[in-house]
Amino acid sequence: MEKFELKGENGIITVRIEETFDFPNKTCFKGGYECTVGIEIRVGSYSLKSSFYTSTGELFKFYEKLNTCQSEMNGVAEFDSYEKNLELTVKYDFGKILIWGNYQENLAIDNKLEFEFNSDQSYFKNSIEQLERIFDKYGGMKGVKK
Repeated sequence: MEKFELKGENGIITVRIEETFDFPNKTCFKGGYECTVGIEIRVGSYSLKSSFYTSTGELFKFYEKLNTCQSEMNGVAEFDSYEKNLELTVKYDFGKILIWGNYQENLAIDNKLEFEFNSDQSYFKNSIEQLERIFDKYGGMKGVKK
């Protein structure tokens, strides 16, 4: 099971690819392969554990933005799953990082976890490496070459 973590001073987000559909035969309309991911968010004394549908392509776009931000120590990387369960923003400001967003498990019910925590670039070296390992396996937006 592939995973990546976004860590900070008072929080952590862990995303695990639990199941990939049609890999490596058929790609998703959002790029890469459709998948189910498990998510854990812990910020202070608040936490959640859930899962949602996304694609490795959506994760790849987030990785590309995050990698650019890490290199330049500036910028914004956003992730927004196609079913809108998770909205996540990582903002770099010269080495300091602010992570915020919200997660809604059931879109028909208005319960949401809104979260925000601080981090810095030293936490994100491992995150980038974890994401690179995922895309070594699944490829980018077009999936793996056959």
